Amino acid sequence: MKTRNLLLAGLITLSGMFVFNSCEKDDETVAEDLPATETEAAEMVASSLAGGTSGAASDIETTAALANEAVGYESSLMSATASDRSLSCGESADTTIITAATGVITYNNTKTYHYTLACDESGNPLKLDVSFNYSGEFDAPRLGSTHSVSGDFEITQIEYTSDMYLINGTWQRSGGFESKIRNKANRQATIQFELVDVAVEKEPKEIDNGTMHFSISGGSGRGSFSYEGTITFSGNGEAIIEISGTRYVTNMETGEVEEA
Repeated sequence: MKTRNLLLAGLITLSGMFVFNSCEKDDETVAEDLPATETEAAEMVASSLAGGTSGAASDIETTAALANEAVGYESSLMSATASDRSLSCGESADTTIITAATGVITYNNTKTYHYTLACDESGNPLKLDVSFNYSGEFDAPRLGSTHSVSGDFEITQIEYTSDMYLINGTWQRSGGFESKIRNKANRQATIQFELVDVAVEKEPKEIDNGTMHFSISGGSGRGSFSYEGTITFSGNGEAIIEISGTRYVTNMETGEVEEA
């Protein structure tokens, strides 16, 4: 009888441990089940902007180069003529570019740009309309991503006497973002940029100033998140990301961020 009681007590103890462990496991929450924090959102936005990850800044600079070619800007600032252009008024073209990099940050994208030159009644260039879409990936020390991108830009101030283009339009990236720091979350997200008078130097085709409005959303269930904010270009290789009242400084090449 004594042995039997001890056996029964042991079974009750093991049963209790099983219930405790099961409840403890149910209470565990993986990173993907939690909403992205403001800082995580800022990092995903910054990496999608950075030229060094072949992000939006790269597409802005590439379309500026396409505008240079379309209107013959590089022939001569003051003397380029219609014969110097790669496009006639109303003509369209397609360009496919493979971008790849190895090193601290790696990326691989196959980008297709479709663009059309619009002119005034006298045949002077007015604007270049550009649309693009592609799939790709990047891998950086703090974040990696596999994604698809689409966008539409309108490039104005393409007359020969102006030394900067103005770009307005939209840019969107959707896909997975894998953090390599903190909770190492793997999230699905969509990031949208709205360009507002982004000024780009015709030479050396770098972003000088302007603004972007952005939104980022993703996740599911209690892990859903949504943020909005602005990006302000300062013309020194950096930009200010403002999100939920907090300002972050981001390096336009690497996508690294720090609170301002």
